[in-house]
Parts: sequence; structure tokens; C-alpha cells
Amino acid sequence: MNRSLFHRLAAILLLTGLVGALVAAGRAPWQPPRPDGPTWPPPPDIARIRYLATIATPDDIGAGPNLFSRIWGFVAGRSRRPQILRPAGLATDSTGRLIVSDTEQQMVHVFDVGRRRYSYLDAAPFASPVGLAVGPDDTIYVADSGRRRVFAYDSKGKLRSTLGVVGGEPIFIRPAGVAIGPDGLVYVVDVAAATITVLTPDGRIVRTFGKRGTLPGEFNYPTHLTFGRDGLLYVVDALNARLQVLTSDGVFVKTFGRRGNGSGDFDKPKGVALDPDGHVYVAESLHDVFQVFDGDGRLLLAVGSSGNGPGQFALPNGLHVDRTGRVYVADALNGRVQVFEYIKRAGDE
Repeated sequence: MNRSLFHRLAAILLLTGLVGALVAAGRAPWQPPRPDGPTWPPPPDIARIRYLATIATPDDIGAGPNLFSRIWGFVAGRSRRPQILRPAGLATDSTGRLIVSDTEQQMVHVFDVGRRRYSYLDAAPFASPVGLAVGPDDTIYVADSGRRRVFAYDSKGKLRSTLGVVGGEPIFIRPAGVAIGPDGLVYVVDVAAATITVLTPDGRIVRTFGKRGTLPGEFNYPTHLTFGRDGLLYVVDALNARLQVLTSDGVFVKTFGRRGNGSGDFDKPKGVALDPDGHVYVAESLHDVFQVFDGDGRLLLAVGSSGNGPGQFALPNGLHVDRTGRVYVADALNGRVQVFEYIKRAGDE
């Protein structure tokens, strides 16, 4: 390429990039569509959960490629658009960005739905990213079961530190779920060790609790965990077919759930989350639903069915509820995240 043509192309790229940025800046904040999709319970009962949208690619949040992106993709040979293939963990930060771990692509997607922008975590050293959590300063923690570590990224997506390594060796066998406690500490489930390890944000080990077994406070293939507003830790004890509730020190408080294939039973439970009113959501991957319980473990609602339509799932995995009551479900084999809304009614506690 001669020098003059190169300069002209560079000028075009710069101009189209600036124009694209101006157009993007003028867009209204993205809001999920409200199609005439399913609600739960269905009419004529009063709806408590409403389907809102599906997110699988940047186009789904209005983050379509501008002219600069198209030209650069052509020049660099990168015309393929990013998309979710096998979502696992979910989280949102203080700005409302949706963060999705993708085990098949060994990457973590970041959907900035408010600004209609897409990115991914920079210099991602992942083998099998699974669990996600976001700290009070918007630090993103990624539990990688393949690398046996937890990676911490700053809010701009730059790798900041690595947790779970002592003397150059990982302390975890198979880390999965990760949560941030009200004390600011990082809680990590080790599926293979049947333990929960608590670390400071800079990686110092504070304590470890749990062991393999069926007694209260013991685990058999624990996978996901989260904290409620009550300060208690909710742990999916998958092969014991139950949800255990503990203090942040690991002291047993209560449990609910039983093995079975009926409403309110667990067969292959995965993600867990709580909404602003303390309802407990658990993804049941084998039966392609998520179930909603009250704080005492009484079933309130089962949401979903098998399939690939709105409100249908194929192996739901991670589950997250943001501070506004939006419910995000990692629909693993359908390669997407489905977004729902918890409908609060007057008089709800």
C-alpha cells in the first residue's frame, strides 16, 4: 500500500470512528423490550414474574457495529460478531453493566446496557471461567475452575490481582461460585473440596469452613452461593439436593429443599439469588426452570419450561437478581441470558 493511500484510509477510519462515537453518545439509554411474552403465574392470576428480553449478542442491547467497526473488521479479518455461547456466571455492577462468564469461549462478556456498549475483560487468562461477583468498588471477581484461581479486575476491565495462590501454587481444587460478603470479604466455593474459603480482596486467607458430608454445615458438591440482605450466606449444596443458609462464619442456620422431581424439589440445582424483598431464587437445571421460595423455604412459584422460546430454558445455570428486581438467568445450552422482572405489588413485604 502506498503512503498516500494509507494516510487516506487512516483519515477515513478516524473520521468514521468519531462519527460513530457521536452517534452512540446521542442514543437514548437502552431499556429491555416488553413484548407480549409470558408471565408467571399466567393469566388470570396476578403476574409476579414477567419476561423482558434475551441477550446473546451486542445487537440485543443496541450495541450494533458502527462503520469504523465494520471497516476495521474487514481490514483485520475480524468480521465475526461476538456472542454468548455457554453462559455460566452472571453479575451486574453499580452502573448496571451485565457481566457474563462464558465457559465455551473461555472469556467474560461485559454488556453495558445503559450506554449500548459491549466489551470483554482484557488480557483474559481464562481456562474455565464460572463464578462471578462484583465488589462495592466494582471490582469484578472471576472464579476459574480450570486455572484453580480467582482473578480480580478493576472497573475498566484490567487485570488487577490473582486470589487463591500461595507460594505460587493454587489453594483451590475446583473453585466455582464466588460472592462478596457484607464484610467486604470474598467467599469462594471449592466444589471438589466441599469447602468455602474466605479471602480479603487482596488475597489473604481469612478462614475456611465446611467439609464433605450430609450433616448441617457439610456439603456434597456445593456450586453457587450468595448473600442476602439479612447478612446470611445461601449455598447450593447440589448433590445433597438442598440449599443451606449459614452465617458468614460458617455457622449453620437452616436448610430447605429435598431431592425429587416435583414442585419445590431439587434434582440438579445451580444458581441462587435473592431479590430485594428476600425471596430466594434457585435455578433447577435438570427440569429447565427456576423456582422462587420465601425465606422459610416455601415454594412460591416455578418459572419456565424446556425449549428455546421466551421463558424456556435448556440447562439454566447461573442466576442473578439486581438491586432493581431484574432477574438474569444463564440459559446455558441456548447460548443466551434471559432477563425477567420481579413485579412488586402494594403491600408486599
